[in-house]
Amino acid sequence: MPPPADDFLSQKVELGRLEMERNWQLRQENVLPLETAWNEGRFYGLVLKGGQPFSGVQRVGIFVLGLLSIGVSSMMFIPLLQVGPSLKSIYQRLSNVSLLSMPVHFLYFAVGFRFCWVALKSLPHHTDAK
Repeated sequence: MPPPADDFLSQKVELGRLEMERNWQLRQENVLPLETAWNEGRFYGLVLKGGQPFSGVQRVGIFVLGLLSIGVSSMMFIPLLQVGPSLKSIYQRLSNVSLLSMPVHFLYFAVGFRFCWVALKSLPHHTDAK
């Protein structure tokens, strides 16, 4: 006598669920490959040093990254310009923001400024040679 259709269907659904969970577990290896970390560190090092000539597309990308970093950190500091330099007034105005995160935003601003500087500094100089 063949098994009822409900048992066969529930077994098939259960096998599908187990296979899907196994695939999710295999994909969730949260280990950063060493080459990826090395490439990212090399990229930030080259951009922050600014000694290497960049192509036009690279300069535009670096400039956009710099503007993004400056914009995010500026959104944090614009309300501070309205309230004054007192820590008490800053805390009252931005009560949900930790004062310990302020140096991080200053760092974002500085890195963004450096990225923009490197992107604009490395523009090629056009000379008319005849």
